[in-house]
Amino acid sequence: MKQKMNNTIVLKYILLIGFSGLALVTQAQQRGEVQDQEFIIRKDRVLTLPKQARNFERIPVLPTAKSTSTFQFDVKSFFLNIPPTDIKPEAAQKQFPKSNEELYPGFARFGFGNYSSPLAEIRYNNWEEGDYNYGVKVKHEGFYTGPVGGKNSAETHTQFGVDGSLFKDYFQLYGGVDYNRDKYNFYGYNPENPNLENYIPNQNTLNTFKLNAGIQNIEKMAPLNYNVSMSARIFNDNYQASENEFAIKGNAEYWFNDKLKTKVNTALSLTSPKDVFYGSISRNYFKINPFVEYKYDGLKIHAGANIVFENDITENKKADFHVFPSLLGSYMLKDEFGVYAGFEGDVLRNTYYDFVMENPFLGPSTQLLNTIQNFQVKAGVKGVLNGEFTYEAGVKVGKYQNMHFFANSAADSLRFNLLYDTDTRVINYGAKVGWEYQGWYRLLAGIDYYQYTLGSLSIPYQRPEWEVSINNNFHPTEKWLIQANANLMGGIQGYNFQTDTGMDLPAIIDIQLKADYQITDRISAFVVGNNLLNRNNQRFMNYPVRGIQGILGATFKF
Repeated sequence: MKQKMNNTIVLKYILLIGFSGLALVTQAQQRGEVQDQEFIIRKDRVLTLPKQARNFERIPVLPTAKSTSTFQFDVKSFFLNIPPTDIKPEAAQKQFPKSNEELYPGFARFGFGNYSSPLAEIRYNNWEEGDYNYGVKVKHEGFYTGPVGGKNSAETHTQFGVDGSLFKDYFQLYGGVDYNRDKYNFYGYNPENPNLENYIPNQNTLNTFKLNAGIQNIEKMAPLNYNVSMSARIFNDNYQASENEFAIKGNAEYWFNDKLKTKVNTALSLTSPKDVFYGSISRNYFKINPFVEYKYDGLKIHAGANIVFENDITENKKADFHVFPSLLGSYMLKDEFGVYAGFEGDVLRNTYYDFVMENPFLGPSTQLLNTIQNFQVKAGVKGVLNGEFTYEAGVKVGKYQNMHFFANSAADSLRFNLLYDTDTRVINYGAKVGWEYQGWYRLLAGIDYYQYTLGSLSIPYQRPEWEVSINNNFHPTEKWLIQANANLMGGIQGYNFQTDTGMDLPAIIDIQLKADYQITDRISAFVVGNNLLNRNNQRFMNYPVRGIQGILGATFKF
C-alpha cells in the first residue's frame, strides 16, 4: 500500500515539473505576456520513508601472513691490527679581516707652523703578544717665538710615557710611567715701554714625573666589580715650588639585580708641598663615597654620602671631618623629555699641581687650601629627540668656602698669587646639546652663565662670567676628517696688586679648524689652524695669546 502511494506522489511531481517547464516555454514565446497562475501549498501532508535494517556485526580480523622462507646470518670475526684513530681537538681558525689600527699599531706625526712651531709625535702600541700589551708615546711641540718680544714669549711641551697591561683569567694588572716637561716665559710685561726694550723675562720649567699601577676585574657583567690603583707624582719647577703626592683610588660595586646596585668610591691623597712661604708640610685627604642606585624604566635614584677627612688649617674651621649628603634623581617621562634634580655637599681636593696646571704663570702663595662645597642644588630637563639629538638645560646653586681666584702679585706683577674667598655663592645657568647625523656629522655645544656673590673678595678675579663652546666633526668621505670648533669666554676681570688697578679683559673668541686627509692606508696629511680671527685674546691679565697660528704636517702609520 505504501509503495503504491509513493509511486503516485512521484508521478504527481513529475507532471508538476513538466507543466511548469511547458508554461515557461509558452511564456518565453509570448514575449512578455503575463498570465495568471495559481499554486497550492499543502502543509498537512506527511511523508514517511521505510526503515532499513542495520548490520551490527564486527569486521573479522584477518590472519597474519607468514613467510615460508627462513633467513640465517653468519657472523664472521676479522682480526686486523689497526690502532685507534688519535683525534686532537683544535679550535677552528678563521682569518678575520684586521682593521687599520691592528695592521698599523704605530704612527709618527710631524709638522711645522708659524711662530717657529715644530711638532713631532710617535706612538706605538703592541697588543698581539698573548696575554699582555704595552704602549710607548713621545711628543714634542714648541712655539719658539710668541706674541710678545719674539723669543721672550716662547713655550715648549715635551711628553714621554710607557704603559702596559697583563691579562689573567679573572683580572687585569695595569700600570704606566709618564714624564712631562712644560717650559714657559713670564712675558706679561709692556713691550711698548722703552725701559724694557732689551728685557729678557725669567723662564720657568715645570717637571712632572708620574707612576701608577692598578688591578681590576675583567668580567664587567659580573655582580661584583672592582678597580684599585696606586700612583705617585713628583713635581718641581725652576724656583722653590715642589710637591710630592702618593695617592690611592679604588671602587667596588655590587649588582643585586638589573635595577639595584651599591657602590663605594674611595680616594686617598698624601701631599708634601714646599714653596717660598712654607716648608715641608703634610696635606692629607681621604674621601669615601658609598651610595645606592636604583633604576626602573625611566626612573633613576642615587642616594649616598661624601665622608671626607682633610687637615687644612684655616680660620674658624670647626672640624677636619666632614659628612655631606649626595642625592640625585631623574625621571624620563619619555625619551624626548625628562627631569632631574640633585643635592650634594663635598670637599674638592686642590693641590699646587692642580693650580699651576690651571695657571702656568703662578707664583709663590702663602697657603694651599681645599674648597669646601657646603651644598650644590641642581635641577633641569633633558631628553633625546628622534634618537639623534640630545639636550640638557638646568641651573645650579652652590655655596662654597675657600674658592680660589688669581690676581697679579704685588711683589712681581708678572706672576699670579692665589686668593681665597671665605663665603662664595654661585648660580650657574647652563645648557648643552649634541647631534649626530647619519654617521658623518657630530655636534657638541654648550653654554654657561655664572653669577657670583662673594664674601671677603669684591670681584671673582680671572673667572669668566660666561662660556660658549661649539665643536663640529665632519666625516664626509672615508678620506676626510674635519673639525671646526669655537671657544668663547667673556666677563673676565683682572687685578694687579702692584699697581692697584683692575681691568676688564676683552672677550675671548678662538676659532679653530683641523683637517686630515688620508692619502694612502699609511700616509695622511693634516692642517691645524688656531685663533683664525687673529684676536688679542687674554685668558690671564697681561698675557695675550698667539695670533692666527697654523701647522701643516703629515702622519705615517707603521
